[in-house]
Formats: sequence, C-alpha cells, structure tokens
Amino acid sequence: MKHFTKGQIVTYQDFHGYVNFISDDYITICIREYEKPSAEAEHAKSAIRQVCLCVYPNQWQHVVNNDYLPKDKFSTDIAEVVENIK
Repeated sequence: MKHFTKGQIVTYQDFHGYVNFISDDYITICIREYEKPSAEAEHAKSAIRQVCLCVYPNQWQHVVNNDYLPKDKFSTDIAEVVENIK
C-alpha cells in the first residue's frame, strides 16, 4: 500500500490537488474548491464546495507527490459565456 497523508499535494493524471480522504479502499483528491452561494452556505455544514476524484488502490501508483499546487492552466469559470456566443 502506498502511504498518503491528508493534505499531501499530488498529481493524478493531469489533475493537481491535495489528498482529502484516505482509507484502505480508496483516497480522494480534491482538485477544486469554491464558496457556495450565501443562501446555500447559510444552512450548510460547510461554506466550501469541493470537487474530488476517487482513486482506487489499483491506480495509486499513478499518484505523484508534488511540492506545490500549480495555478489553474485554464479556468472554466467563463466557459458557459464562451459556449453561448455561437
């Protein structure tokens, strides 16, 4: 079993993030976080929404340790606007 620590910065395939959850069955890698809208956050357990990948043990050899979390190479925040221009 490969050793992971919570918060460890890693790359899996082309995704950069940090290890968010660890078990013998799988790990999760958080690749994006953003704040929930205030109306939703008011009644939520957490004000942050996370996008995480679930990585199973047969793929752990592809998880590479990193020293830093790179900035997004491409932002999808305006993808809807670009798509609707057509």
